[in-house]
Amino acid sequence: KYQFIRAVSSWQLDETYVKVNGKWFYLYRAIDKNGETLDIYFSPKRNRYAAYDFLKRVLKSYPAERQPKTLNTDKHAAYGYAIARLIKEGKLREDVQQRQIKILNNRIESDHAPIKKLIVATGGFKIAKRAWATIQGFETLRKLNKGQFDEWLRRDEPEFRVRERSTFMNRLFNVEMVLA
Repeated sequence: KYQFIRAVSSWQLDETYVKVNGKWFYLYRAIDKNGETLDIYFSPKRNRYAAYDFLKRVLKSYPAERQPKTLNTDKHAAYGYAIARLIKEGKLREDVQQRQIKILNNRIESDHAPIKKLIVATGGFKIAKRAWATIQGFETLRKLNKGQFDEWLRRDEPEFRVRERSTFMNRLFNVEMVLA
């Protein structure tokens, strides 16, 4: 009935900064054109190898026929290297286009804001491993809030969606959520 991995025509890739114990780390994120989070990657470096590892990680879940036709990125040169290398290795479709137009990446740039607010609210991080685990939790909850897990719900009608999401959270995290 539902297809968990949807084919879309474009993805947006970007990275944002996270401070851990006074040092900059980089949170790479990918979303599709509908705003759904595809994957995240946490790295101490912002270079072509980190961009390559991130894009390779995202593509693991997507066979060639489900990969996008367009990758929207910022002007960070590392993405060009990563895309070219993955095409050469046969892990990325050959007809993919990289677009480096600032306005096309506005969705992912604005999608960083809620994560950054949550990070500030925690008071910052001292240990990279804990930062990564916490950010993964934030992203999972945001995916749930965006409705990305709705295909796993038993009833997807609007009047049942909130209660079903609550039940799903209870099963997933073994916590009791009370709805008002």
